[in-house]
Amino acid sequence: MKKLVLMMLVVFSIFTLSACAKGYTNISNEELITFLESDEEMQFVDVRTSEEFYTERVPGFTYNIDYYLLENDYSLLDGLDKNIPVVIMCNSGNRSVSASEIFVDEGFSEVYNLTSGIEGWTGETE
Repeated sequence: MKKLVLMMLVVFSIFTLSACAKGYTNISNEELITFLESDEEMQFVDVRTSEEFYTERVPGFTYNIDYYLLENDYSLLDGLDKNIPVVIMCNSGNRSVSASEIFVDEGFSEVYNLTSGIEGWTGETE
C-alpha cells in the first residue's frame, strides 16, 4: 500500500512539474546567429522601448513590441503568427523572459528567449 501511495505521489509530482514548465527555450548568441542565418521562417521580436530599438538593434529583428505596453495590451501580438517560431530579445534578458511567458500564455507554439539581450550580443548592430 505504501508503495502505491509513493508511486502516485511521484506521478503527481511529475505532472505538476510538467505543468509548471516555462514553455519557452532560452538561447545563446550562437544559437541566435544560427536562427538569423537559417532559411526557416521565424519572427524576431525586440521588446525594448521604441527609443531603445531605434538607437541600436540587431539586424533581423523586424518587430518592436514595447514590453511595457505589451504587459497591459496583449492585442499588440495580433500581427504575429502563433504558428511561426518567435525569438524574443530585450536589453539584458529580463523583459524578454516576462515577454516569453506572455507569448506562451497567448498560444505561441515555439518561443525562444535570448538570455543576454542586446547587452550580451557580440555581433553587428545597426
